[in-house]
Amino acid sequence: MSRANFEFISGSLCLDFVDTLGNRRAEPVEHLVTSGDLDRWLDAARLVCPFRKRATAANLADARELRDAIYRLALTAIDGTAAAIGDVKTINRWSVQMPLRPVIKGVHFELEASYPVKAAFSTIAADAIELILGERRSRIRTCPECRMVFVDTSRPGKRRWCSSASGCGNRAKVREHRARANSSL
Repeated sequence: MSRANFEFISGSLCLDFVDTLGNRRAEPVEHLVTSGDLDRWLDAARLVCPFRKRATAANLADARELRDAIYRLALTAIDGTAAAIGDVKTINRWSVQMPLRPVIKGVHFELEASYPVKAAFSTIAADAIELILGERRSRIRTCPECRMVFVDTSRPGKRRWCSSASGCGNRAKVREHRARANSSL
């Protein structure tokens, strides 16, 4: 299911962040409309505690720029094409920022930083670099239905859809079943 109305089903933090712009196939759906939406996503992703410093309009613009750069870089992994220099610069600019650090709070821990939103972006950018240039690169896929980018964690590595149980995969299977049923009439 989702945390705070955001889906975390891609198999990767950076791709869950990319999915904050949904339905790239048709009419894109922006889930980060306000800086408050960004605060809620960062909290749902367990990157920043909700009572810490709030995201600003500038943070929202930076989030969208980083998100789009990660999306385009993920597509280069799928297509086997070269990454755009601007996208690489954007991701690198964030990955070298001071990251979130764990701090013990009683029997739990919290992630903290002097600049928590920027540190969260650093964590997301670092995750993107590790995923897209690492061992799981060949497992990055795009759902043919909604265009969501995800990591294929299936054992044989042949997963096609973002979600088979209740999402795009299920809808595609229902359409195929109906088509077979109608052709046999």
